[in-house]
Amino acid sequence: MKQSLLIFGIALVLASELAFALLSALVRLLSEDVSQVQIIFFRNLFAMLPLIPWVIKNKHNALQTDFFHLHLIRGLAGLSAMFIYFYAIATTSLVNAAMVLMLAPFFIPLVAHFWLKQPQNIATIFSVALGFLGAFVCLNAKFDGVDSPLGFYTGVLILCGAMLIAVSKSSISKMSKSEPSQRVVFYFALIGIVISGALLPFYWQPLSWLNLGLLILLGCCATAAQLMMTKAFSFAGATTIGLFSYSSILFAALLGFIWWAEVPTTQWFSGSGLIVAAGIIAIFYAKRITR
Repeated sequence: MKQSLLIFGIALVLASELAFALLSALVRLLSEDVSQVQIIFFRNLFAMLPLIPWVIKNKHNALQTDFFHLHLIRGLAGLSAMFIYFYAIATTSLVNAAMVLMLAPFFIPLVAHFWLKQPQNIATIFSVALGFLGAFVCLNAKFDGVDSPLGFYTGVLILCGAMLIAVSKSSISKMSKSEPSQRVVFYFALIGIVISGALLPFYWQPLSWLNLGLLILLGCCATAAQLMMTKAFSFAGATTIGLFSYSSILFAALLGFIWWAEVPTTQWFSGSGLIVAAGIIAIFYAKRITR
């Protein structure tokens, strides 16, 4: 793999995680007036709409696939993780929810090893462990302006969500060489619409024009993030790219500071420093093996 392609893939995943962090902030804003099922339904609906022209242009070839089982795995795992994540955002702070879900990169090497048969080296294991340690330090740090610590139940639930995210991202890696990013995103949105649509009548709440606009913006962020994430996995393996998913912690902290005056402590900066160090080690080792 050329180093330039690896760096481009990492740049895409960083941009994707920024879009996901913005999506999370929008979910927190909307959760005060809109049900979780509504958010998930409209998130997937507005994420699908921009892809309709691509489907019409490519007609039958757009949705024809030999990997429907992988699309189904990715859809069910990703949608389940989405329900868990949105629940965490609504019940605890944005930063805590983002930090716990960023444990997903810790699980990705396990999934990549046992499912994708991708070999893991000492540098990767060390980087993942260091990143996980940084996430743990950040998770236990207190924030000025945050008064919503994680309970045991929520923590365990989100750990399950992190594992589901790892499965979802690894399935993207498994399909990325043969499936266009638009098809991967379309099937994910379709599965989300079908499942959340079936639940929608039971959880419907009236929508204001402002909330409708925020839902549309949320869908646009979701589409951009999904396309960039899917494309990123075509330039690098699940483990290498997965390490940089830790950047969502930094983006979530920035948005939390801007919108909710959540100020991190020295302990949080120490933890985020470990996360950055893990990413540097990962890319440095990748650079050595691509020479």
